[in-house]
Amino acid sequence: MRHAKERRGIALIAVLLATTLLLALVSVLVALGTTQLQRATAQVRALQALAGADAGTAWARAVLEQQHGDVPATIAKLGTSQGRRRIQIDDRTYVVASVGLVQPSPGPTNDHVDDNLQEYPRAVEQPLQVESSAAVYVDSVSVAHRVTTTLLRVFAAEPYSEVVGFIDDGSPVGIDSPGDAAGQPAGPNATELLVHAYTMTQLGSPNNVDQFGDSKWTDGNSAGGPGPLP
Repeated sequence: MRHAKERRGIALIAVLLATTLLLALVSVLVALGTTQLQRATAQVRALQALAGADAGTAWARAVLEQQHGDVPATIAKLGTSQGRRRIQIDDRTYVVASVGLVQPSPGPTNDHVDDNLQEYPRAVEQPLQVESSAAVYVDSVSVAHRVTTTLLRVFAAEPYSEVVGFIDDGSPVGIDSPGDAAGQPAGPNATELLVHAYTMTQLGSPNNVDQFGDSKWTDGNSAGGPGPLP
């Protein structure tokens, strides 16, 4: 009788220990699952923010195309909506993209130097920075934010702009600058990236009227100021 009670007590203790271990294991698995779910959700929100910033840049380029490469007109058009655009993802989630254009201007430091820009009066080429920030909202609460800066070459002919470089503030690799909007001559190991200008003769043949020049400019941040690019 006594031995039977002892065996039952030992069995009960073993069951309690096994239950405790099982509960501990379940708790660890739940914690791991919750952490992985949180990480996956954060990654999705980060991608949504990046997509929103890219959409903002694409919107700015689309307006630039509508304005036939006219930068002041593009700035005015974007200003009618305060440079903001809302993108609905689902019933609870949306992205607000904010876009700003930064034109080059001469300065005492001139931290950007561009070579071989087209300066023919009817086909003037100029660099332009597009700063796009996007915030992801879930139930009207901001859950992710991303800022990108894109450097464009703008000219008064289709497609009116082309991307020269890109900076993503959330990139794992730190990139100080995407480079300068300079025309690259052809070489043994280089593709020509020059913008050419032509007029048509009375006989219908093209006449090259290139007027290449160099440009030095600043975006006001060479000394740690607010400009998008260093």
